[in-house]
Amino acid sequence: MTNENVLRRFAVFFASFALLFACCVPSGAAQTPAKLVVTNAYIFSMAPDQRAPFRGYLVVGDDGRLSAVGAGEPPTSLKAATMWNADGRWVMPGFISAHSHLWQSAYRGLASDQTLLGWIDALYGHAVKQASAEDLYWFTLEGGLDHLRHGITATYSFNYGGHSRDQSEAFNENTFRGEADSGVRFVHGWEPGKYGPAYTDEVADRELGTFLAWTEKQAPKTKLLSVMINGMTSFDGTPQQAVLEAALMKHYHVSNQSHYLEQPETQVADREQFKWFTDSGLLTDKLMFGHFIHTDAAILAATGQAHASMSWNPLSNGRLASGVADIPQYLKAGIRVGMGVDGEASADLADPFENLRTGLYAIRAKYENAGVMSPYDVLRLHTMGSADVLGVADKVGSLEVGKMADFLVIDPQHFGHVFDPYATLVFVTSQPDLERVYVGGELMVERGTPLKQDMKKVQREVDGRIALHAH
Repeated sequence: MTNENVLRRFAVFFASFALLFACCVPSGAAQTPAKLVVTNAYIFSMAPDQRAPFRGYLVVGDDGRLSAVGAGEPPTSLKAATMWNADGRWVMPGFISAHSHLWQSAYRGLASDQTLLGWIDALYGHAVKQASAEDLYWFTLEGGLDHLRHGITATYSFNYGGHSRDQSEAFNENTFRGEADSGVRFVHGWEPGKYGPAYTDEVADRELGTFLAWTEKQAPKTKLLSVMINGMTSFDGTPQQAVLEAALMKHYHVSNQSHYLEQPETQVADREQFKWFTDSGLLTDKLMFGHFIHTDAAILAATGQAHASMSWNPLSNGRLASGVADIPQYLKAGIRVGMGVDGEASADLADPFENLRTGLYAIRAKYENAGVMSPYDVLRLHTMGSADVLGVADKVGSLEVGKMADFLVIDPQHFGHVFDPYATLVFVTSQPDLERVYVGGELMVERGTPLKQDMKKVQREVDGRIALHAH
């Protein structure tokens, strides 16, 4: 008998033995108790094949992932550390902000009568110039908590790289700690320097490599999703900046989000920069444009063909009078679209329900057509759409088996008669209706109050630091 035949017989024997053993063990004895079971919930799963909401249950395993999502009642044999009867409350995936600046929560209401360029001067030219790396920790922590209590369970966070390049390491590490300590799931946006004689490709490569190595040591204790590049190509950039960023993306297999075509005042000159993205190789499915309002047909066609994406940020676009991104046209062009609440210095309120309404109403007004975009469409963009553009749709964005158990519990008692559940969710729901926020099956917020951090203490710390800068 050959060695191959022997191995084959052993494999058959052990497979048969394992099957016999499994059949003989009572199902209850083999079953590991779940971390959490939510019953009697009205579930908006946002799964692609499950558009209709349904009454059912969720099961969360010890790993914080959904092990079951089903209609009706869970099996009677199911054991759990915590069983919670939702009593008809609405359950949906946590919102995902594809574009946020968590640290800007310290500067709400700033430059209230300015468009983008004046606002940038007020924030970056004056206000934040006095902030230290430790200040940025507290500002970011507050921003993360504020996102969570408004129902945002995952976010991209642009991070301020410091006042000079030698401060970037301290600022990046402190903002990272603020993200992690807030308990929100996050993509950390790493900001490169501006290309020049002192900031070459080699310097940038070394900086990013060092930071990525540092984050790997922190990751097991955090809810880090990934690190991405805060693209600087169109922000005081050059063609060489685009080449530098493309090289970093290729070397470290990271994605890039670049603010582009936001302000109306410079739109003609800004559109000329598009060739920097194409010529450098930046324009791929790993590139996301932030805002991306003042486009043209050629830019849309090229972006769609590259399967690139964009983040739609209606609250800040309206507040800064930046304009209205033509989302239906972008989707037709094949551009992937997510939504973000931006920073609280430009949108002021990290409320995805307000973001949904603002965006949907602006599009309908632009088209003078109430059928151009539905409540379901816009809700999908702020959940699965945002997960897709961030490259994490396999982890978050919908309530499906194997994904992280990040979900919201909404109290519908003030809704009145529900004609269309998605219309009610988008048109009627507001933050006070948000009863619970779970991340990984862990209760993080209840009735607007974060449970893992003292929000009032954090806010006092932030207020004190801002007041100190003012003097």
